[in-house]
Amino acid sequence: MLRQKAARALKGLYRLTQKLSTHAVDSHVERYVIDDFIRRDHGAAHGVTGRARADLVRRMRVVTDHVQSATRLLYHVVLAREILDLPPDSEGVVVECGAYKGASSASLSLACSLTGRKLWVCDSFSGLPDGEADTTRDYPHLRLQGRYTKGMYAGPLDEVRENVTRYGAPGCCEFLPGLFAESLARLPSKVAFAFVDVDLTSSMQDCIRQLWPRLADEAAIYTDDSCDMEVVRVWFDEAWWQRELGERAPGYVGSGCGLPLAVGGASLGYCRKVGDLRKSYEQSSWLADS
Repeated sequence: MLRQKAARALKGLYRLTQKLSTHAVDSHVERYVIDDFIRRDHGAAHGVTGRARADLVRRMRVVTDHVQSATRLLYHVVLAREILDLPPDSEGVVVECGAYKGASSASLSLACSLTGRKLWVCDSFSGLPDGEADTTRDYPHLRLQGRYTKGMYAGPLDEVRENVTRYGAPGCCEFLPGLFAESLARLPSKVAFAFVDVDLTSSMQDCIRQLWPRLADEAAIYTDDSCDMEVVRVWFDEAWWQRELGERAPGYVGSGCGLPLAVGGASLGYCRKVGDLRKSYEQSSWLADS
């Protein structure tokens, strides 16, 4: 009996040590990414200084501390980095699909205000629709499953607008309410960057249909749905891409476990639209010239 108690205690201590170690590593990664963002010249072409980047991080931290959010500060920094790196002479707006309470909207608006971009905040503002209530979501890397139900992640437009006004830069924002299948057709013709956090496969398809043709070459669509294989499959569905957009499926960076931003995986990933690999990419030293 004593041995069994001792074994249980040791197992508990081991799990606690693992948990604390994981948290320590995740905290270190977050500090590294944030410090690197501040130290490097992201946004320099727009006149953004290191002091301005540090202030941006401070303000985004205030956002995530005060507004209920489905995404971490670290993710907001990664998204801001993409926006600040957009060339000043490139055309297009920034689009967010899926705002929840407006935390990411506020952070994205702060980055857009530094670069002179318009941010279009798109959402039903009434939570998820009910089209996939019977679909079991598959998160194999996390060994999790479950379902989405109608109304989850609801953030009324007035609440989102108030949070952006209080913590973000409302002057650069346009709010576009409605279901994506209908509302996104009203977006401007050119998109420089998009962040999509929509949870449902059908919603992701609706967003891709409208965003991809508008997306500039070498521009990216980031999503917060990397761990949901039901959603990730869309980016590899050759038949769907050929039928809907007349193109090959582009794939998705971070499929199943997200970008390397945490020990246990991250929900953030992306797809970048690249028309000519030889123009956009460097020649690999271990591959033959294409």
